[in-house]
Amino acid sequence: MPNNLNPESERLRKALDELVALNQIANAINALMSVDKITQTIVDHCLKKIQASQGAVFLLDERDKEADKFKTFIREFSTSTEKIPFHVNESLTGWIIKNKTMFASNDPDNDDRFKWMHLTKLGINSILAAPLLSRTGLIGSLILFNKKDSEGFTEEDKRFLGIVGSQTAKVIENARLKEQEQELVAMRQEMMVAQSIQKGFLPKSGVKLQTCEACGFNIPAKEVGGDFFDIVRLNDEKVFLSLGDVSGKGMPAALLMANAQAVLRSHLLGSQDIHLSELARSLNHLICEFTSPEQFITCLFGLFDSADNCFRYINAGHEPPIVVRDDGAIEVLDVADIVIGVVPEIVYSVHEIKLNKNDILIIFTDGVTEAFNEEGVQFGDERLKELLKGCVGGEGASVGEQILTTLSTFRGKSAQTDDITMLLLKVS
Repeated sequence: MPNNLNPESERLRKALDELVALNQIANAINALMSVDKITQTIVDHCLKKIQASQGAVFLLDERDKEADKFKTFIREFSTSTEKIPFHVNESLTGWIIKNKTMFASNDPDNDDRFKWMHLTKLGINSILAAPLLSRTGLIGSLILFNKKDSEGFTEEDKRFLGIVGSQTAKVIENARLKEQEQELVAMRQEMMVAQSIQKGFLPKSGVKLQTCEACGFNIPAKEVGGDFFDIVRLNDEKVFLSLGDVSGKGMPAALLMANAQAVLRSHLLGSQDIHLSELARSLNHLICEFTSPEQFITCLFGLFDSADNCFRYINAGHEPPIVVRDDGAIEVLDVADIVIGVVPEIVYSVHEIKLNKNDILIIFTDGVTEAFNEEGVQFGDERLKELLKGCVGGEGASVGEQILTTLSTFRGKSAQTDDITMLLLKVS
């Protein structure tokens, strides 16, 4: 059909075609699409409308918006042409990052911006590019190559791609936010599972013998923590206690915690003759061999034997335990060796303390004494000692609850910054 429209009619026809194409793109994209699908759909429609041979979308990494930090690289090609080398698109996008504007070039080898790239040798005869600008800034670029019409890209093509680029940036930004939300939900669910598993590692209840009673408390600062404790009844006279604090927080600390607890448990299975120094050696060897230098464990573990009412223990760089005597006296057991996981061949020393009737032994992590209130004041050792003086005659569980309540009141609205873990042993 011959084209005999006057200039005004031709202008209106092109404007209508442009609106139809933009409407088709809008209808083809929905809120449930992924970023990859959105970019592919947009490139497809732009190639069809502008009649270009190849197209590409670059999306910058959201955390590092530099020219060489691309998170996503998507391209569509006609079957009759070869792929454009990656470094070409990278260089073009680098130009857009710097200038944040559109450009069109129908003779790139003689274009001062790109002639050093010798694009004709790579099969690139014309280029049209639009920046993807969102409310937060530049997020990438939309680039078309090789207009099929020998005249090259037109001003109408440039205007159309500019409109698409502007709308595309908004759509991609919304899609990214949705994907991030979905990732956070999935991560939250995984953390809840991890939290449930970690809680399963800890004793469900305390241990009560005729001669003593032991209980434990653990309140992680995050969904999963690096503190652990264990209470194991070996027989009617002996109970094993362990408590540790893994360096760091979150999932890495939780994984290391699980391994440490497994080593301790494995030495207790099937044996009544527990050698504390050998247990410490095995745990230290494992941590030194299989973890990075910045990972270590402070821990205290030992045996209470009601045959002589002695608690024999090893302290590997941990907070000094406290004994509350029946007469109200406070004893701090401040002898300790180096932390677990630093010196491979260290020999750990076994210490012992005599516990009399109604004495209470308290083993705790620094999350207790290093709790801060809203003014930035630390709870500290002295407040803990004063608190314990008022706990003479109390049961282990009630003393533990009183400590937790006091800490919560002291912190007020200040967030818990570290795991809080305690073991209490009362001799009866």
